[in-house]
Amino acid sequence: MMKIKLFFAALLGFFGGLSLSFFVNDFGFFEPFFEALVVSVVASTASFFLDFCFREGNIFAGWIRFLNRYFYENKKNPFRFLYKPLGGCLYCSNVWVSLGFFFLYWGLQGISFLWLVPVLFFSHLILF
Repeated sequence: MMKIKLFFAALLGFFGGLSLSFFVNDFGFFEPFFEALVVSVVASTASFFLDFCFREGNIFAGWIRFLNRYFYENKKNPFRFLYKPLGGCLYCSNVWVSLGFFFLYWGLQGISFLWLVPVLFFSHLILF
């Protein structure tokens, strides 16, 4: 029964894509959306990789130990609020990684600034 459902789902996707190709003659209209989606995927995977590198026993574990000692545990530090964006929280640092990748792509390819918020949204959604 499951194979039949998968077959019909694939068949429906094939015919849906085929019929959509008759209506979409110019892909240039959709190109910025897919560029923003690619930037979001790259940024979220880079954030996930950085989170892996920050774990104990990996290459950047010393960075998290530094953050814990001087930012999280030190109550007198006026910059304690930077603990999460600097790597203490995966989602908080993802915003900054996504901004970096967006501005890098903006400098190389010239994507519109209107796609900044969707890039941040999609990156967070993919990471979640």
